Amino acid sequence: MALLPTAAMAADTGTTFSLTGGSLTLSVPATATLTNAASGTTTITGNLGPASVTDARGGVANWTASGASTAFTGAGGSSSTAVSYVGGTVTETGTITVADGTATTLTGIATSVVAPTSLSGNNTASWAPTLNVTMPAGALAGSYSGTVTTSVV
Repeated sequence: MALLPTAAMAADTGTTFSLTGGSLTLSVPATATLTNAASGTTTITGNLGPASVTDARGGVANWTASGASTAFTGAGGSSSTAVSYVGGTVTETGTITVADGTATTLTGIATSVVAPTSLSGNNTASWAPTLNVTMPAGALAGSYSGTVTTSVV
Protein backbone atom coordinates (compact mmCIF):
# COMPACT_ATOMS: atom_id res chain seq x y z
CA MET A 1 0.00 0.00 0.00
CA ALA A 2 1.39 3.44 -0.96
CA LEU A 3 1.39 6.33 1.47
CA LEU A 4 -0.22 9.49 0.25
CA PRO A 5 1.50 12.79 1.17
CA THR A 6 -0.22 14.66 3.96
CA ALA A 7 -1.37 18.20 3.23
CA ALA A 8 0.68 20.87 5.09
CA MET A 9 -1.17 23.39 7.15
CA ALA A 10 -0.65 27.08 6.51
CA ALA A 11 -1.91 30.17 8.29
CA ASP A 12 -1.44 33.88 7.65
CA THR A 13 -0.46 36.49 10.24
CA GLY A 14 -1.41 40.05 9.42
CA THR A 15 1.32 42.47 10.48
CA THR A 16 1.51 46.24 10.72
CA PHE A 17 3.96 48.93 11.75
CA SER A 18 4.23 52.72 11.72
CA LEU A 19 6.99 55.07 10.67
CA THR A 20 7.22 58.08 12.95
CA GLY A 21 8.08 61.38 11.29
CA GLY A 22 10.88 63.52 12.68
CA SER A 23 11.33 67.26 12.58
CA LEU A 24 12.10 70.09 10.19
CA THR A 25 15.33 71.84 11.19
CA LEU A 26 17.40 74.78 9.98
CA SER A 27 21.12 75.29 10.44
CA VAL A 28 22.88 78.65 9.88
CA PRO A 29 26.04 80.14 11.40
CA ALA A 30 25.62 82.37 14.47
CA THR A 31 27.81 85.12 12.97
CA ALA A 32 29.24 86.20 9.62
CA THR A 33 31.65 88.94 8.62
CA LEU A 34 31.14 90.65 5.28
CA THR A 35 34.01 91.92 3.15
CA ASN A 36 35.52 95.20 4.35
CA ALA A 37 35.69 98.04 1.82
CA ALA A 38 36.88 101.63 1.49
CA SER A 39 34.55 104.49 2.44
CA GLY A 40 32.52 105.54 -0.58
CA THR A 41 31.90 101.90 -1.57
CA THR A 42 28.17 101.56 -2.10
CA THR A 43 27.79 97.77 -2.08
CA ILE A 44 29.28 95.58 0.63
CA THR A 45 29.18 91.85 -0.14
CA GLY A 46 29.97 88.70 1.77
CA ASN A 47 29.10 85.08 2.35
CA LEU A 48 26.80 84.31 5.27
CA GLY A 49 28.19 80.78 5.61
CA PRO A 50 26.47 77.46 4.99
CA ALA A 51 22.71 77.19 5.45
CA SER A 52 20.79 73.92 5.39
CA VAL A 53 17.30 72.58 5.94
CA THR A 54 16.91 68.98 7.08
CA ASP A 55 13.42 67.58 6.62
CA ALA A 56 13.02 64.34 8.58
CA ARG A 57 9.21 64.52 8.67
CA GLY A 58 8.93 61.70 6.11
CA GLY A 59 6.12 63.30 4.15
CA VAL A 60 5.33 65.42 1.12
CA ALA A 61 4.60 68.81 2.74
CA ASN A 62 6.78 71.58 1.30
CA TRP A 63 8.76 73.96 3.46
CA THR A 64 9.98 77.52 2.90
CA ALA A 65 13.21 79.09 4.16
CA SER A 66 12.73 82.83 4.67
CA GLY A 67 15.01 85.73 5.47
CA ALA A 68 14.59 89.11 7.11
CA SER A 69 17.14 91.81 7.87
CA THR A 70 17.55 94.88 9.97
CA ALA A 71 19.30 97.92 8.50
CA PHE A 72 23.07 97.87 8.93
CA THR A 73 23.97 100.87 11.06
CA GLY A 74 27.28 102.29 12.15
CA ALA A 75 29.32 105.39 12.70
CA GLY A 76 27.38 108.60 13.23
CA GLY A 77 24.06 106.89 12.47
CA SER A 78 24.88 106.01 8.85
CA SER A 79 22.62 103.19 7.69
CA SER A 80 22.17 100.79 4.79
CA THR A 81 19.54 101.57 2.18
CA ALA A 82 18.92 97.99 1.00
CA VAL A 83 19.91 94.43 1.85
CA SER A 84 19.81 91.63 -0.74
CA TYR A 85 20.09 87.87 -0.08
CA VAL A 86 21.33 85.60 -2.89
CA GLY A 87 20.74 81.92 -2.08
CA GLY A 88 23.05 80.64 -4.83
CA THR A 89 23.47 76.99 -5.79
CA VAL A 90 21.37 74.56 -3.75
CA THR A 91 22.67 71.04 -3.08
CA GLU A 92 19.95 68.43 -2.51
CA THR A 93 19.89 64.96 -0.97
CA GLY A 94 16.89 62.66 -0.96
CA THR A 95 13.83 63.12 -3.15
CA ILE A 96 13.62 66.91 -3.43
CA THR A 97 13.78 69.55 -6.16
CA VAL A 98 14.88 73.07 -5.23
CA ALA A 99 15.63 75.86 -7.69
CA ASP A 100 18.86 77.76 -7.10
CA GLY A 101 18.37 80.89 -5.02
CA THR A 102 18.08 84.25 -6.74
CA ALA A 103 18.52 87.77 -5.37
CA THR A 104 15.79 88.64 -2.86
CA THR A 105 15.48 92.04 -1.19
CA LEU A 106 15.22 91.61 2.56
CA THR A 107 13.24 93.87 4.87
CA GLY A 108 12.11 93.45 8.46
CA ILE A 109 9.39 91.04 7.24
CA ALA A 110 10.32 87.43 6.46
CA THR A 111 10.53 86.81 2.70
CA SER A 112 11.03 83.45 0.95
CA VAL A 113 14.67 82.88 -0.06
CA VAL A 114 14.77 79.11 -0.79
CA ALA A 115 11.86 76.67 -1.24
CA PRO A 116 11.45 73.27 -2.89
CA THR A 117 9.07 72.78 -5.78
CA SER A 118 8.57 69.14 -4.78
CA LEU A 119 9.75 66.69 -2.14
CA SER A 120 8.98 63.26 -0.74
CA GLY A 121 10.28 61.55 2.38
CA ASN A 122 13.39 62.63 4.26
CA ASN A 123 15.61 65.14 2.46
CA THR A 124 18.05 68.03 2.87
CA ALA A 125 18.84 71.20 0.98
CA SER A 126 22.06 73.18 1.54
CA TRP A 127 23.30 76.48 0.13
CA ALA A 128 25.85 79.24 0.85
CA PRO A 129 24.02 82.57 0.64
CA THR A 130 25.66 85.87 -0.24
CA LEU A 131 24.50 89.12 1.33
CA ASN A 132 24.72 92.45 -0.53
CA VAL A 133 24.34 95.55 1.63
CA THR A 134 23.80 98.83 -0.24
CA MET A 135 25.20 101.89 1.52
CA PRO A 136 24.63 105.55 0.66
CA ALA A 137 27.60 107.26 -1.02
CA GLY A 138 28.01 109.52 2.04
CA ALA A 139 28.21 106.69 4.60
CA LEU A 140 30.79 107.41 7.29
CA ALA A 141 33.86 105.23 7.82
CA GLY A 142 33.53 102.81 10.74
CA SER A 143 32.10 99.47 11.77
CA TYR A 144 28.56 98.54 10.76
CA SER A 145 26.32 95.77 12.07
CA GLY A 146 22.92 94.33 11.40
CA THR A 147 21.02 91.10 11.91
CA VAL A 148 19.83 88.66 9.26
CA THR A 149 17.19 86.25 10.56
CA THR A 150 16.65 83.00 8.66
CA SER A 151 13.65 80.79 9.43
CA VAL A 152 11.96 77.69 8.03
CA VAL A 153 8.29 76.69 8.10
